[in-house]
Amino acid sequence: MFIRKNRGLTLFVLLFMVLILLAACRGNGEESEANSTEQETPANVVVKGDTINSHTVEDAVCIVNSRFEQGWRMLFRASVSDENTGELIEDADVKVVLETGEEFEMELGPHGQEETLLYTVPWEIPADFTTGTLNYEIIATVDGEEYTYEPFDVEPSKLTIIESAEGQDSDE
Repeated sequence: MFIRKNRGLTLFVLLFMVLILLAACRGNGEESEANSTEQETPANVVVKGDTINSHTVEDAVCIVNSRFEQGWRMLFRASVSDENTGELIEDADVKVVLETGEEFEMELGPHGQEETLLYTVPWEIPADFTTGTLNYEIIATVDGEEYTYEPFDVEPSKLTIIESAEGQDSDE
């Protein structure tokens, strides 16, 4: 009789342990699912940029340029998009940061005949600004994360300030 009672108890304990393991496994699965939805993978944000010449407002045509004269007005342009979908991110905080420490907030708006939405900010280069290359970066903040664009580190791509044609001697 003792053996039969023991078998029953043993079966009960085994069944109870199996139920606990199943509940634990199912609980871990639900927890993993909850964690995976709470911790979404970070967006793959792509920041692209360039600089254009706009030193005469009436004739301001979007000509991509990297060399600007002292006193000229130029424009920084950028797009911020989701790499996975290709869609423009319209609520990014975007700014240009010059190596001088100056920062300019960019605004989103339509540009060109196609009215492409771009982040832009104009900059009037001071007439006495130092000539030479000027490093800059465009920083886009999306969902608290910063994403940066920098031009290629080759001379033709670098923003270069040159002496004003008005300031050059014509006797040479």
